[in-house]
Amino acid sequence: MTTNQPPLGYTLAPPPGTLKEIFSNYRMADKAVTIAKSALQKYIDSFLNPAGANRKYFTSSLSPVGLQFVTDLTYDDQMKTSPNLRKTYLARFFAENVGRLPSILIIDTGVEVLDSGINDLVSAYQNTDGSWEGFLCSYLKISLSVTTATLSEEDTSTLSTMISLMMNPLSTIINQGVIRDPEALWEFRLPLSGVTVGQASSVQIEGDTKTTVWTRAIDMVCEFETQIGIKIPPPTYTAPQPVIGQNGKPIPRFLNLVPNQEIPLGSGYPLLIEGMLLNYYLGVSDPSVALVTSEPPYVLQPKRQGKCLLLVIDRSEKMETGDTRNKSVCYITDVPFTIVR
Repeated sequence: MTTNQPPLGYTLAPPPGTLKEIFSNYRMADKAVTIAKSALQKYIDSFLNPAGANRKYFTSSLSPVGLQFVTDLTYDDQMKTSPNLRKTYLARFFAENVGRLPSILIIDTGVEVLDSGINDLVSAYQNTDGSWEGFLCSYLKISLSVTTATLSEEDTSTLSTMISLMMNPLSTIINQGVIRDPEALWEFRLPLSGVTVGQASSVQIEGDTKTTVWTRAIDMVCEFETQIGIKIPPPTYTAPQPVIGQNGKPIPRFLNLVPNQEIPLGSGYPLLIEGMLLNYYLGVSDPSVALVTSEPPYVLQPKRQGKCLLLVIDRSEKMETGDTRNKSVCYITDVPFTIVR
């Protein structure tokens, strides 16, 4: 491989590990791509780095001098299927970053969010304060293109062949194709099959007729799985503010009876009332049209067709004898209704 480049200069960014780092202030799919790229970079580096755990597999044929990783590129929908658009995109990139050669470019080309099915809810429990916590499984397929780029066709072919071997069969032999972080809740799985290695192609740098970059792409679809922590606070109930009448007393609210509502003759009509005080009771203005139970459960019983008032009365106040009551003291509210056939 070419050795007249700057010394080994790439850095390894550790994949985010905690749920907070993964999902706070980021969209899930975007963060999953970032983690997947970082995990794949770390795996490839284990073969390239002289102190890497898997360096023994390529000790006699690989020199990583000046090699750099590029993980901040993305192919759009058209570039996924158009080699010419990819070449144009890379030519534009290297025209501004020719000093980053030789390079391994890990480029994402798409994300598919999959249904976890019956495994969606991993675990759940309720806290003593009534709040609920659980973990949901997130399962995605991430399409990646690992593109090698050097200044010679031979170096590009050699490096891309080695990376292809890293993907398969070595990943299966070493770790069954699974990359994990023991301190995190994500898992990145390399494909066991379906890795596509393209042909080496040359990219002419715009404005530089002497420099030719040779590239070769390895396309694959990987799997990414993680757990999302969620917390639901304890349920709270806020009672509605009571409506105060002219006499300074709260007015109850009828939940299933509105003014001038029509009620058919026949069976009783249950009443749902909110805010009835212990000293309140129900009555009707015309008992020949309908009757009502004064105590709960409240039921309105139609007797014949006609119009009537449903009354709410305060029994704690004294009432005058006879047919006339002290409405200003005892009367709370009324709701007109009509009995129909």
